[in-house]
Amino acid sequence: MASEFETVWTTIPLKGVSLGDRSEMSLGNDIALLRSDVRLLAARDDLSLLLSKVQSEDVGRADWFLVLRVLQSTLRAVDIPRTAERLLDALMAFQIIKPIVTYGLLFHGTESRDGQILWHGMDDRRWPMIGGQWSQMRRFDALLLKNVQEMLPRVHRVMSGTDIGKINAIHLLQLALEHPHPLIACLLAVTGMDAVLKSGRRRDFKERLCKLLGASTLAFPDWNSPHFLPPNHTVKDLAIPLYTLRNKVAHGADLREAARDKESPVDLGELKPYVSLHPPNWSLEMEMVQYATLLGEAAIYLLGQVLQRVL
Repeated sequence: MASEFETVWTTIPLKGVSLGDRSEMSLGNDIALLRSDVRLLAARDDLSLLLSKVQSEDVGRADWFLVLRVLQSTLRAVDIPRTAERLLDALMAFQIIKPIVTYGLLFHGTESRDGQILWHGMDDRRWPMIGGQWSQMRRFDALLLKNVQEMLPRVHRVMSGTDIGKINAIHLLQLALEHPHPLIACLLAVTGMDAVLKSGRRRDFKERLCKLLGASTLAFPDWNSPHFLPPNHTVKDLAIPLYTLRNKVAHGADLREAARDKESPVDLGELKPYVSLHPPNWSLEMEMVQYATLLGEAAIYLLGQVLQRVL
C-alpha cells in the first residue's frame, strides 16, 4: 500500500528579529524563520490546556518563529524528540553569533491538506534564554542572519560528533543564557570556555583565551555602533577576573575575598563603566554596573566568540 505524507512542524517563538518586509527566510536543511501569522499563533488555542496565561501572552508577543518542517509518512513517523534537538541546535547557532531572546517554548504540530496546522504537543524542558542588555540593544537583522547561516552546519557537525569538549561548551552556553543570575551565568560560561581551552590554572586560562581571541579583542562585540560604542573591556582585562569569579562561585567562597587575593586581587563589587547614557556624546555620563554583573554578561559573549573560532 502506498504511503501518504504530511508535514510535521516544530517551532520556537523568538523575540527581537528584524528582516524588513520578508515573511520567511530559509536557513537550509528544512529550517526557516517565519514571521508570526495566524497559523503559528493558533498554538495558543490548540495548546491552551498546556500553556499558562503568561506563556500564551509570550506566543502573541513573538515576532518571528524558528521552524523545522519535516515530512512523515504513514509508514515512518517523525522522531519528535530528535526534531526538537535539531531545532534547538539551530537556535544555538543564533546564540553563538549574538544572543537572542526566547520564551522557553517549543511546539510541534501537523499540517493538514488544507494548509492549517494542528498543534498537539509542547516541549516543557526549556527555560527562556535572555542575553545581557548589550545584546538586546540590536535586533537580529539580515546581516547577523548571514552569519547564522554559516554557523548552522558547524553546530550540527559538532553536535552530531564526538568532541565532548565542544558539545559541552554549546550546552553550557545554553544553560548560561537560561540562568537569570549573572554569577551562575558566569560560572557556566567560563566553564564552557574551559571545556574548549582545557586550562588548569587562571594564568593558563588567560594565556589560552588571549591566544585564541586576541588580547585586545573586546569582550562586548561591536553590535550597536554608531549609536552606542561597545564597553572597552578587553579579553586581556577580563580573563583573570572571570576565572576568579568562576572559582569563587564554584567553591562557595565569599566574593569579597577576591579583593584580598595576594596574586591577582579583584574587587567584584566595584562599579565599572558600561555604556554611555547620552550617545553620541561619549564624554558625558556612563552607566555604571557592578563588576560581577558585568563579568556575568561578558562571559556569555566571550564563550560565543570562542565557539565562533573553534567550531
